[in-house]
Amino acid sequence: MEEIGKICKEHNVPLHTDAAQALGKIPIDVNKMNISLMSLSGHKIYGPKGIGALYMRRRPRIRVEPQMNGGGQERGIRSGTVPTPLVVGFGAACELAMKEMEYDDTRIRALQQRLLNGIRSKLEGVVVNGSEESRYAGNLNLSFAFVEGESLLMGLKEVAVSSGSACTSASLEPSYVLRALELMRTWPIPR
Repeated sequence: MEEIGKICKEHNVPLHTDAAQALGKIPIDVNKMNISLMSLSGHKIYGPKGIGALYMRRRPRIRVEPQMNGGGQERGIRSGTVPTPLVVGFGAACELAMKEMEYDDTRIRALQQRLLNGIRSKLEGVVVNGSEESRYAGNLNLSFAFVEGESLLMGLKEVAVSSGSACTSASLEPSYVLRALELMRTWPIPR
């Protein structure tokens, strides 16, 4: 994010990031990352459903068009009455997530390594997609050489797995992201 933010800043391009999955899981520094706009969501950190936040940098000022018309609340950006109980719940969830972030990361990283070691001890041709060190511990993206993703899913009824992102779940095609990274070329050939 820092590299992307640096490029955006050099070219005076505002950077928006959807940080719903990052909040409370990895450190976010809007200044270091040069983030202009950032979307956050309460339910992703066990807060109330129906509440989110939009961070907007004050300087340089980011101008946005309101999506709802009304009384002009929130400096004319979002009209309507703020749901106070949801805001308080979201704030409390943020505080708790930040307080527990380091502990959760350590615990989840150990579980991730245990899962990966268990899989590798039983199967050959398993590749971790992306860096094993620089990744969110709650996500383990694997490729299994010579195995169809859908066939694998059918055999894993007791494990939460998917063969792609939610937005591509209807497609049986290999991940366009993994194809772009040319990861299939690096797959080991099982003995």
